[in-house]
This record gives sequence, C-alpha cells and structure tokens, in this order.
Amino acid sequence: MRRSGAHKTENNRAPHRPSAPPPHRSVIVIGGGFAGLSAATALAERGIVVTVLEGRQVLGGRAYSFKDPQTGDSVDNGQHLFMGCYRETIAFLERIGTSARLKFQRDLSVRFAGDRGRRAMLRCWPLPAPLHLVSGLLRLQTLPWLDRLRLIKVDQALRRVRARPGSLSHVTVRQWLNSCGQSETAQRHFWDLIAIATLNEDPAIACAEPFAAVLAQAFFDARESSRLGIASVGLSDLYAKEAARYIEERGGSVLLKSPVAKIETARGRAVAVRLREGTGLEADWILSAVAPTAFLKLLPDGLIESHPELQRIAQLQFAPIISIHLWFDRAIIGCKFAGLLDTHVQWAFDKSRILKDVQTRDGYLSLVISGAHAFTDWTEKRIVTLALEELRRIFPEARDAALARSLVIKEHQATLSPTVGSEILRPGPVSPLPNFLVAGDWTRTGLPATIESACMSGHACATIILSSLSAARKPEEARHVAR
Repeated sequence: MRRSGAHKTENNRAPHRPSAPPPHRSVIVIGGGFAGLSAATALAERGIVVTVLEGRQVLGGRAYSFKDPQTGDSVDNGQHLFMGCYRETIAFLERIGTSARLKFQRDLSVRFAGDRGRRAMLRCWPLPAPLHLVSGLLRLQTLPWLDRLRLIKVDQALRRVRARPGSLSHVTVRQWLNSCGQSETAQRHFWDLIAIATLNEDPAIACAEPFAAVLAQAFFDARESSRLGIASVGLSDLYAKEAARYIEERGGSVLLKSPVAKIETARGRAVAVRLREGTGLEADWILSAVAPTAFLKLLPDGLIESHPELQRIAQLQFAPIISIHLWFDRAIIGCKFAGLLDTHVQWAFDKSRILKDVQTRDGYLSLVISGAHAFTDWTEKRIVTLALEELRRIFPEARDAALARSLVIKEHQATLSPTVGSEILRPGPVSPLPNFLVAGDWTRTGLPATIESACMSGHACATIILSSLSAARKPEEARHVAR
C-alpha cells in the first residue's frame, strides 16, 4: 500500500498526528460529506485502509454540486463562504490538493446594498486584529457615526466572554448584542447578516455562545482569519472527487449507493456494519459521519435506552436554507457577492463572476435565505417572485433584465439550529462503543454547524483512531525487541 508522507504540507494544521500505526488496520467511515472525507483522508494519509460508505449515488453530504441540465452550469445545493480561520478545512483541501480552488480576499471586504441606492463597503485596512476590523467598521456608511463607534464595544465584550467560558450559553444573540450597546440599526444592517450567515438561525432565538466563538476566531484573532473565500468551482469539484481519488490511491475504497442499516456489536465493541442489502463489512474502527437522525438509526437495539447522552441527540432541532438560482440575460449585482439590507434574501452571489474559469455567460445569480423556516412551505414560483421583487428594488439592472431560468433548492435540515440550550445536546466524538466514533458539523466542536465544524470533527476522530493504534503498536514493538 502506498504511503503518503510526501503529501504533507507545511500549512496542514490538523490535530496532532502520532507515528504511523500498522498498515493492516482498517476503518469504515459512514458518510461522504466534509466530516467523513476529512477523517477518511487523514487516516489514509497515515497508511490506514479506509472504506467510505455513502448511501447516495454522489458524495458531498449536505454540501455538493451538480450540473444544471438546461444551462450546463455547476450548481451548488447551497452557496458557501469560507473564512481564513477555517484551518481544519484548509488543511483537508491542502491534503487532497485542491486548496488553490478556494479564492481568498487579500483583506476582509464586503459590499452591502439596499433600496433607494444605498451602498456601502466594509473594507478593512491591512492592520493587526482587531484594528483591521475597526478601520473597516468606522467607515461603514450604512450606519450612523455613533453606531460605528459602539461596534467597538463588542470587542470589549468578547474579552470578558473569553475570561468566563460558558457565560453566554443561556443568552441569545439578540440579548447579547443589546447588552453590548448595539442599536437596532447596527444589528439589522450588520450583526444580523453575520449571525444568520454563520448560525443559519434568527438572532432572536440563536444562542450567543457559538456566535461569540465565530467572532473571536474570525474577526478578533488575526487579520488573515477574517478574509472571505469562495470556491471557484462547484462544491463537488472542490473536495468530493479529489478526496475519493486520494483514498483510492492509498488502497482504500469509496462505495456509493451503499446505505448502512445497522452497526453490529460483540462484547461491547462495534465489529461490523450491515448494509441495507444484507452485506456485512468488518473493520477495526467504525466512524459515523451522517446526520443525527441517521446516526441514531445505526445504533444497535437497547443502546440508546441505556445511555442518556444518546437520548439527548434526538432533541436537536434543525434550520432550513433556501437557495434561489436565477439566470438573467445580463449581469445584475456588479460584484462577486453582496449582503442585502432590509430584505428576506440575505446574500446575493454572482456565480458568473465566481465561476469565471468554467463558465462565461453573465447573469447567473445564487441567492440565499438562511434560517428559512417561514418559507419552506412556499411554492417555487412564490419564492422566485419574492426574490425578483427584492432584486429589482435594490439593483436597477434587474428591472429590465429578462429571466431565462430559475431553480429553487430547499434544504429542510441544512444545519443544526443553535438555539439556547442546544450545545449540551451535541455529543462528543466518543460513543458508548469504544471503537465507534461520531463526526459531523452537529457534534460538539465549539463552533456552529459549519464546514469548519465538520472538518474539525472529522480530524478529531482521525486523531483518536491514530493515537489508539499507535499506542497499541508500542507494546508489540517492545515484545519484538525483547525477542
């Protein structure tokens, strides 16, 4: 089996990696999204034989792309923004050789657009954090001067939060921002856009703890951490295809259309997985990287009833995201992406600009409604009508543009809903079965359910497996030396 030491990169900042364990050890990873593939590739890199089982006919989990049959364009099931602080995600992409497909800004820059010609730009100077953010906020013209000055109070509040971990676990984002002296205008035109984008939930019910964690990591830690990045290819081309290649080149396998029915156990350990079609597959370790409901269905009978921490998982709630894809006969928004003010659609992305290397026509937009509870029952026609009304109100170019095609994608359970009290419901990576681990953006990573949370959980599970196998190897080596 081919080893992959030559594929390490200096910037790979995944958790600590022990010395390589015996190559005959095998791991089954259930689920082919960011969590499963980040774990699988980290294990394959160290010589572990990995089998990835994906129930669908494509990899990607809740972050994938497909070719639109009418336009031929690559369509993401949901638009994603990456950040410079996504260290685990970047490490994963560097491992599989696709990090260059993420295009990052030199410094944080965000355009905002509202009706009546309101335009503003958050453009940060290349200063140390958090001074770089201060330089941008003080020039943010969508806010009155007093509100701009009050934005600095959030930095002061974050310093207090860091000194008292857990102090925001029973506070909503809205309550915390109010306590920081943030006006209704400042929240509606700035903080809410960040909160909804990162938490996928209404700030009035979302817990402030994961929001503060994102702010601290992204905006107040290092200047480079706040830079935004966008994939210049479809999500599947960003990571899914190359991750599968990486695993297979190192002796592993990726099996599509292979849904798992149950985990089989013996003497308190997981010993095999049983596919729905009846086949059983054995492994030394089994890692679940599927959604909470699917994870609970994997567990053997009686295990949930005897473990309260598993019972709590069933109480987790989810929040939807709606993506609206529109193809016009011309460019509309004049930039790669913009935050929209006083609208139901929060963000607009010019996919023609973003995918300029693979598609040339102008006029392809992707719009996002996060925390879209109120719209999941709407028809596609009604959602498109709403989106067009808001676009035409904000962007004059849209008023005369002809709409050639529309597509609406509803992800009803896009992410965990980070309501107050939900953090304690999120499990860690270790299950009651010592060799059966749990990964996913919904597990307890200290971050909201983002791509970074998924990769962080995948790498954490890989580290546990590698550490255990490395520890098991040392007594074997000692016995060999003694002989």
